[in-house]
Amino acid sequence: MLLAAGCTGSTGTPAASSGSVASSGSAGLAGGGEQSAPSSTGPRSTIMTTPRPSLTTAPGVREVDGSCPYISAADFAAAEGDLVGRVTVLQSRPVGCRFYFRYDPSVLVGEITVDRFGTPTEAYNAMVLSAHGHPEVQSFRDVGDGAVAFQTPLQGTDTWQCVAARGRAVVVVRTRQPYPALNAVNLAREIVPKVAG
Repeated sequence: MLLAAGCTGSTGTPAASSGSVASSGSAGLAGGGEQSAPSSTGPRSTIMTTPRPSLTTAPGVREVDGSCPYISAADFAAAEGDLVGRVTVLQSRPVGCRFYFRYDPSVLVGEITVDRFGTPTEAYNAMVLSAHGHPEVQSFRDVGDGAVAFQTPLQGTDTWQCVAARGRAVVVVRTRQPYPALNAVNLAREIVPKVAG
């Protein structure tokens, strides 16, 4: 099985699955073989046809109070570092979860979303693509089939998230922590094995 390039905690964008071909505008994403533009007569490469995973919850997705199927509120709080009060389940397919600060229910301290792709290769490539354009990206071989962590906004503040591939699934774990990435990565280590690949 191919995993994210680089050592655990190293910086740099991981390579996509071997044999994938990146366009010239996606330097650093192709894993093996030579880089070339797709032929207009041949099939397009997997990396070029793989959509990026959702890094935000789709508009209109309902959230209802409930218990997260991937991790308890207490375990999420212990790993993330903030006290958790309200927990909601996102009515997406597959379901996601949100965790809110105990003393201010308007403050989101974490979110878990799951996207499912047609093949494990597409899921892995989607994980790789999610990190494209983030200079502070770190890769982790020991989370699922490979994972990346980088900063993106959560309620307007740059915070860390971990995007991990497992089988056909891509799991995105967002936290409220601005530094370091370890909270999001440790949460992903616990959550990813519970998500059906």
